[in-house]
Amino acid sequence: MPRKFRRRPLWLRLLGWFVYALLCTTALAIGTVGALIERSDVFREALSQRFGRTTPQDVFGQDSLNVLVLGCDEDLTPGGKRVTKALARSDMMLLAHLDFERGSITGVAIPRDTLLGMSGYRPRKINAYHAIGGPPLAKRAVEALLPGILVDHVITLDFNAFQDVVNLVGGVPIEVGKNLNYDDNAGGLHIHLKKGYHLLNGYQAMGFVRYRHGDSDFARTDRQAQFVMAFKEVLTHNVWKLHAVSRKATQLLGGLNAREVACLANFANRVPRENVHLGAVPVNEISGSSNLTLDSDKLGQVLAEYRFTSDAPEGAS
Repeated sequence: MPRKFRRRPLWLRLLGWFVYALLCTTALAIGTVGALIERSDVFREALSQRFGRTTPQDVFGQDSLNVLVLGCDEDLTPGGKRVTKALARSDMMLLAHLDFERGSITGVAIPRDTLLGMSGYRPRKINAYHAIGGPPLAKRAVEALLPGILVDHVITLDFNAFQDVVNLVGGVPIEVGKNLNYDDNAGGLHIHLKKGYHLLNGYQAMGFVRYRHGDSDFARTDRQAQFVMAFKEVLTHNVWKLHAVSRKATQLLGGLNAREVACLANFANRVPRENVHLGAVPVNEISGSSNLTLDSDKLGQVLAEYRFTSDAPEGAS
């Protein structure tokens, strides 16, 4: 049975912060709040939807949403030219199910080393499909891996915007649990953090949440959750920087417009912790290889448990 996490994934927490922190600012002078709202489409939309009682169904036209979240590498070609985000490997893959009727968020992480063959393509790791055909082909690959599951939206996390957000708030204090050392010369990623306390700048924070060398995806998820809580504390104590952070929201979450970002922020902020359940697509290791294969025997049970199919087990949230 895949391991469950009680913490929300990074992208959903980012969404929720904007609205949470905005509510804190309502204690400020009306003129100050007005100035913040004027500068941010996300703030303006979040307030409009909250006080206008706009529902997610109004925004998306359906009772639930399957969202594929991708965090992508940037590679260097042999000539030294940096590959654009649209043609990069998906370093992180998460399929989330947002149930607007039940008020729940469930999801499964998709290990990037999972082998998948599709019509017209030789078998390869699933994270390679984004490098070949961008979000549309990544969406098609996930739907091929998980038969019967349709992806409604694809969100591509922009790591450059992520770095900008961290720098905008002046860095994020983190207690690093162990030495993190990794160099990816092809991708231009260099992570060197010693165990202990750090005030992470944008680049260091990006390395902290992406580090996976010698770790499982589960350990990386724990680091991401640690970072999320630290970032929330910084943002809460620096509310005057909210307008600058919010302007980066739609860039950080590529694939959604300001109205959709605000809607998901409001929704995620209302979902109680006990209604958030995350797991992983079941896979098998291939001996002597970094490749993984889908465990088809367990897939149906996992998809039902995390609400992607209607035959969810009794007692599931």
